[in-house]
Amino acid sequence: MNASYDLRGHLFMVTGAGSGIGAATAELLAACGAKTLLVSRNLEKLQKVIAGFTHAQNAEAIQVDVSDEQQVEALLNDIGKRYGRLDGAFNNAGIFGEFGMLEDDSADNFDAVIGTNVKGVWACMKHQLRLMKDSGGSIVNCSSVAGHQGHAMSPIYSASKHAIIGLSKSASLQYASVGVRVNVLSPGSTDTPILRSVYQDEKTFQQRASRAPMGRVGTPAEIAQAAVWLLTNASSYVNGQTLLVDGGVMAGNSPTKPQDNRKPSEENFKNKENYNVAQ
Repeated sequence: MNASYDLRGHLFMVTGAGSGIGAATAELLAACGAKTLLVSRNLEKLQKVIAGFTHAQNAEAIQVDVSDEQQVEALLNDIGKRYGRLDGAFNNAGIFGEFGMLEDDSADNFDAVIGTNVKGVWACMKHQLRLMKDSGGSIVNCSSVAGHQGHAMSPIYSASKHAIIGLSKSASLQYASVGVRVNVLSPGSTDTPILRSVYQDEKTFQQRASRAPMGRVGTPAEIAQAAVWLLTNASSYVNGQTLLVDGGVMAGNSPTKPQDNRKPSEENFKNKENYNVAQ
């Protein structure tokens, strides 16, 4: 990772920090000297992640379910009491939910995905903005390439990621005058434990990777670099924007050979616990 930013004296929070993109972003922020609050439902995972940081002294694990606004409010109130400010937040927590046809979707699946991906981002922003509006700051919300196009096997997930973009643009208009920037990061397929659990065999995983014009999936560290850029003053005139970090997927039709069947095999979806988890 390129820890080229000097963020000593800064305070950031990262949700969904127990693995993948969230963990990589938190690690980079801590390596740049920032006090970094890692937030997830799973405290044990957070503690294991921090134990692997080179600059673990800059990181703190906090157990919060972002779909519960009361927990989020309590967290931000505590941050306000302890630090008096929050310089930036990467709202990254999200779940895929169940894969399948829309006609078979359950209300429980809808509530779980929208509850975490949309309500969770809304709750975090609501209370982050209350803390930031007097001193300024930067909020980055994590969408997806699925927020720019449909997802044939997970329509509720796609809808939630579209919603994050609209919510973020609206907030960016409301709070720009008080020095708070709100932007969106939309990663493409990234080599995270969640993606590996969905595309379990190497052949299927490589088929997924070949969708990108660059011929591979991204790494969490690559996405983290983009997230940290948006969080810092290096992007000081960027507001209300969506940054796609997808290896060129959304640029248009790829010249690479299209796959005959992009639908993952049934074998890869036997254990729903593998993919119905927070990032």
